[in-house]
Amino acid sequence: MEQSGAILDAEKRLAVERWFVRRGVPQLVEGYESETRLDTRAAPLIVAWLVIGTVLFWGVNPAWSLAANAAGVAATLVAIPAVFIAVRALRRRPPVARTVTFDPYEIVLLGLAPGIAAGLIDGSVREAIVAFLNALLGIGIIYVVILFGVIELGIWALGRLRSQLAGIAGLVATTLPVLLILVAFLLFAAEIWEAGHALGGWELLAVIGLLVVIGALLVVTTFRAELTRMQVSLDWTDVLRHVPGTPVEPLVARVGPVDEHPPLSWLERINLAALVLVNQLIQSAFVALVITGFLVVLGLLAIPAEVQERWIGEPVQTLVRFGLLGEERRLSGELLTVSALLGGIVGLYFTGLAITDAATQRSAEFRRAVSDVRQLLAVRAVYLAALAADAQHQQAPARADEAVAVAGERG
Repeated sequence: MEQSGAILDAEKRLAVERWFVRRGVPQLVEGYESETRLDTRAAPLIVAWLVIGTVLFWGVNPAWSLAANAAGVAATLVAIPAVFIAVRALRRRPPVARTVTFDPYEIVLLGLAPGIAAGLIDGSVREAIVAFLNALLGIGIIYVVILFGVIELGIWALGRLRSQLAGIAGLVATTLPVLLILVAFLLFAAEIWEAGHALGGWELLAVIGLLVVIGALLVVTTFRAELTRMQVSLDWTDVLRHVPGTPVEPLVARVGPVDEHPPLSWLERINLAALVLVNQLIQSAFVALVITGFLVVLGLLAIPAEVQERWIGEPVQTLVRFGLLGEERRLSGELLTVSALLGGIVGLYFTGLAITDAATQRSAEFRRAVSDVRQLLAVRAVYLAALAADAQHQQAPARADEAVAVAGERG
């Protein structure tokens, strides 16, 4: 076998790093968190955010006419890049460059420019401060999304969902009878209808958000212990078992047995936890939506609007009227709220059931997610070993030249 040259040349390295990124774990790419890489990826999204924010919020005034708002949007879209480029020029930084980098001052400037524009258009210091903070918040979210590959992570998890539907259906089928007894009992409780009637849209989102946070804590807590065990137990036998079919498979023979693996950084640990978390939350959200839809249909059939009104004590918020089975049916806002609450509770229950440590109950999908992480760790081990071997190979000629130079001086 040919042993000369780099083990991981540019083409092979690109293939491995793209493999990591497509699976939503860009932090496993060496040097991914560097400023140049992050800023270059963030620049198009930041531009899109500033344009969308200007058109929807910062460049318009509800009291103005359409023509005046169009002029305000145009002026803001011209002013933001003009101010940014002018400040970069004054700081002797290239106004436009193929490789974009932002320092903290420029990030603040990108938030300050739309804030000033919003303050001038609305004639309000408060609006200027709110726009400035919102612009910075959007930019911060963009960096978080890029740092942890959230978009790729979601695409990867959604792609896996289709293959997981059979397993999810099987797990739900084994627990659905008990769940139906619980949720059906709650669906006919007057108190939950009163709560559903009192809840506003933001309050409902807050409750659902709380359920998501609890589910996320369950997944992360369980996976953290699992990840620690995987790191400790990872050896060369595990690497050989998991790398077939991956871009590093041809590199194994040249890298050789490697028993010591670099520990995961905190960013890498968060990225791997996010992989499992997003995968599990998408499954739980799917189950919650199915249960919510079932409860809406059950409520339409079994709980007429008049009964809902007696439970609530007030008229319901009718959204849609239609005839069904010879009677008028009304889809109410309260029915949707109650169904969403119960569906969210079922989704949280499903999350806990899927990640339980009991071997007979833990879902095949969660075990598969853990197996995916094992494969990622195995590929990372070979990838880092190849990079280290190439670095040593490049340093060897330099050390040889230095030794020759020293010998010449002594001679």
